[in-house]
Amino acid sequence: RVCYIGDSISCGIRRIATSVSGNCILFDGWGTSKALDNPFFDPSIAAFLAQQGHRDAVLFNNGLHGWHLSEKEYEALYGQRIAFLLDTLRGTPLFVVLTTHVANDPERQKTVAARNEAAFRVASAFELPVIDLAAKALENSGLQIKDGIHFSDEGYRELAEFIVSQIKDKI
Repeated sequence: RVCYIGDSISCGIRRIATSVSGNCILFDGWGTSKALDNPFFDPSIAAFLAQQGHRDAVLFNNGLHGWHLSEKEYEALYGQRIAFLLDTLRGTPLFVVLTTHVANDPERQKTVAARNEAAFRVASAFELPVIDLAAKALENSGLQIKDGIHFSDEGYRELAEFIVSQIKDKI
């Protein structure tokens, strides 16, 4: 059982990932558009995790929301959220998932790239594994829908297969 905490991209992946794994990995999830500075972010995750009960791993992604945050604020808040998760999870493996790109907005894409660098630094500081979903999504950018953010079912399948391949031998 894997809990995937993220945004609408994680929701799109999660709905396909269980079947992609041959029903060997059951994906639960908490999807939100909350930014990392939202005062309800941690309590909402804590409530979900408490209801979920057992899990073998947690995937964490957040980067397509909270455009008001500076790069410095984002990195500090990302570190706080990771520390909170590690404290809450108490030994459950945690994977940091890099954020997918924004195809139709070069300024926001620069922000996403900077956020992925920050997420990687935070993951390294906590010695956590990183899943480079950003690179995989870029390889499959032709499968994004017109909004330049979300993916077609085929695109989500590609991303789900990648996620499963990154965790199946580690949980």
